[in-house]
This record gives sequence, C-alpha cells and structure tokens, in this order.
Amino acid sequence: MKTISGSSQSNNEFTDGSVVAIGNFDGIHLGHQSILAEAKGHAEKLGLPLVVYTFNPHPTLELKPQSNLKLLMTYEEKKEFLARYGADFCVEERFDLSFAALSAGDFFEKILCQALHARVIVVGDNFTFGRKREGSISVLREFCHDASIKLCALPPVEWENGVISSSRIREALGLGQVSDAALMLGRPFFYRSEVIHGDKRGRTIGFPTANMKCKEKFPLKTGVYATSVLWRGAVYPSVTNVGVRPTFGALDLRVETHILDQTLELYGELLEVRFHEHIREERKFSSIEELKGQISSDTILARKLLRSWNF
Repeated sequence: MKTISGSSQSNNEFTDGSVVAIGNFDGIHLGHQSILAEAKGHAEKLGLPLVVYTFNPHPTLELKPQSNLKLLMTYEEKKEFLARYGADFCVEERFDLSFAALSAGDFFEKILCQALHARVIVVGDNFTFGRKREGSISVLREFCHDASIKLCALPPVEWENGVISSSRIREALGLGQVSDAALMLGRPFFYRSEVIHGDKRGRTIGFPTANMKCKEKFPLKTGVYATSVLWRGAVYPSVTNVGVRPTFGALDLRVETHILDQTLELYGELLEVRFHEHIREERKFSSIEELKGQISSDTILARKLLRSWNF
C-alpha cells in the first residue's frame, strides 16, 4: 500500500479513476471492515485501485482538543491494517481548522472528483462531510448522482443489540471488557512497543516481566489480564498487569507482561501484547509473599482462560 500525505499530493495518480472508502477508521472494527470489503469488491470488479481517504490527526483532536481522545490504534498501525484489508492507497489528509472550514461542495468537487477521480464512493450511512457537517448522506447522494459516481452507503454493523463503533469499543476497554472489545474489533485489542528496562523486581520473585510504555493509545482499565504475546512471528501465552504497581509505591502507568513457561531476553525487542480476558483489579499487597501467591493464582487462571482462544 502506498501512503499519500494529502489529496493535493496525489500527482495525477488516479486519473483513470478510483474506488474511495472514507472514514477515520480508528481501530478498523467490524463496521470499518464491512466498508473496506465492499470497496474492495468494487475495485476488483472495475480494475481500479482502492483508495482509503482518512485523516491525521483525528478530527476530534483538532476540533475538541479538551477531549484528550486516545485512539485505538496509532496512525502507523492503522495504515498497516488498512493494507491487510486490501487498500492500495491511503490518502492521509491533514485535518486542521483550514480543512475543517472547507464546504461540502468544495470537499466533493476538489478532493473526491478532481484529486481522487472517484468512480465509486463507499461510506457508512451516518457519514457527514464539509464545514460544520453540512454535508449529509442525502447531499452526498445528490452530488454523486449529478457527477455519475456510484455511492454505497452501508448500514452499521451491530453486536449485542447495539451499533459497533470506536467509541463503544473505547467504553468496553475502559471497563476492562477486553473480550467484548475483541468481538467488535474482530481481533484482540493490543499494545505494541519496544521492551524497556523496568525495576527488575519480577525476576527476583520468580515472575520476570517484559515492560512497555504505551502512552499513545487508549489506556486500558488497570488490572491483570490473560494475554498473548507476538514476538518474531511466534505467539506465547502470557499474563499482563496494566497499572501503577501500588505495592511498590510507583506512579507511572506501565504494561508488564509475564510470558508463561519461557525465559526470553527481550530488552529492546518489539512486542505485541494482545488482551483476551480480564482477570482481576490491580491492588496493593501487604507483603511480597502475598503478591507472589496472587501472581501464581493469576497465571493458573490465565492458562485456563487462554485455552479457548485460538492464537
């Protein structure tokens, strides 16, 4: 997949036409995947490239900076997954106040028609565009009709009597409901980071951990989770603590993962930790021995919970 930094940099890449999927695509959940699959089908049928048109930064971060929105994926992870789902190009538009002031008509004409040469546009049926969201689906349908562009406005994907959305997934993760989030994402939520040096207490009590800082992404509810670790193409069962380590008086949020039945040198290595089930809340222990006993219980439960997951 080729990334283009803004529609103005397309350099006549799409003069023969394109199929365009539009959205923020944070998390690339099952609803997003339905849009990408629909768009890919049209692209293959017409022999045209699938162009995903998305934004950096996320519009909410520009329009409502006080929201302190944390994303389900980094921008690089999002582009990686867009490629997995068949995108040929990712046009990553810079979202700023100048862009936000663009009218719906100018957005359609200058970007979708003149820059991307869209022949098919695929969006969710709640899609809005242009200054102050003045462009609705009915407006887009009228524009597309006049320009002889096919519009596919897909209904949302539902799960458990509700619409799957990035905000609903954030809500689940904030409650520690990682198994629910995985069902809406179509895969487990994950943190990916280089392993850093920690306090090295884990190895002194028989449970060495790989320590990661994942400030860029949505912060999970603190606690202990049954997880798996992807490292160098192999997947290992693990148990992970997300929290501040209150037993030791620490303050910074950290992700600490103990890989079961393995002794690996991981400092400086890139790990992906996937969250499958919530085990318990993080809490302060009265002694190291009490902590060791609880970790032993956590690993036993993690093994049991992970039996039902297909890595």
